[in-house]
Amino acid sequence: MLSLDDIKQAALAVGFDDCSVARADALTDDEYPLREWLRQGWHGDLGYMERNVEMRLDPRLLVPGAKSVICCVSAYGPPDPQRTDGVAAYAQHREYHSVVKAMLFALRERLGIDGKVCCDTVPISDKHWAARAGLGWIGRHTLLITPRWGTWVNLGEIVTTEEVESEERRMENGERRTEVGDRCTRCHRCVDACPNHALAPDGPPMLDVRRCTAYYTTHQQRPLPPDVDTRGYTQGCDLCQLACPFNGIVKIHH
Repeated sequence: MLSLDDIKQAALAVGFDDCSVARADALTDDEYPLREWLRQGWHGDLGYMERNVEMRLDPRLLVPGAKSVICCVSAYGPPDPQRTDGVAAYAQHREYHSVVKAMLFALRERLGIDGKVCCDTVPISDKHWAARAGLGWIGRHTLLITPRWGTWVNLGEIVTTEEVESEERRMENGERRTEVGDRCTRCHRCVDACPNHALAPDGPPMLDVRRCTAYYTTHQQRPLPPDVDTRGYTQGCDLCQLACPFNGIVKIHH
């Protein structure tokens, strides 16, 4: 069995900033309220989210016999305050899909394992698996919050049939990586910061994409409803992240 320490060292060696592992058991509805989100129609015209629902919750349907999900973090940093073109932070930096995928393939080769490389375009929820692996928690804005880099991170996974040491196993053995439980219970800064009321003010973290600026300014350009205030964003939106107190002091060394 590969140790968690060896996996993390290998991940750092190929360029990731953090890494952990979760058992490939299905996510619960409490961890990922996907079915409720779809039931409310908050996915708008994102029809692809209606497909492979069970697979999005259970990686063993994506990779038969899967036992482990290796979750990796690549930090990229907050938006450049000097830019005035309305481009969100994620798009101000590298094209993360190709960069993160290349590092995942390099990590898989370094570890000498078989596995499915995942980064945003595979039916698996990157952020919820990162949370399961102990890399952070899901904030009220529905994004992963990491203790060190806040929400300014890209994520990727390797779903593998290999039995590797997981964060849950370490916790069972009396070790604990860090306390990263839900720290957003009493905070509504992201909810208040959204001019379009896209975020659920209570209950499980959920986003109504039909009220989200990024829904209209990212990927497929959609007609902008007259009552949606973009606050000058032309690609994506950072408002909920900029309001998040865990993004207050973030240092990225890249």
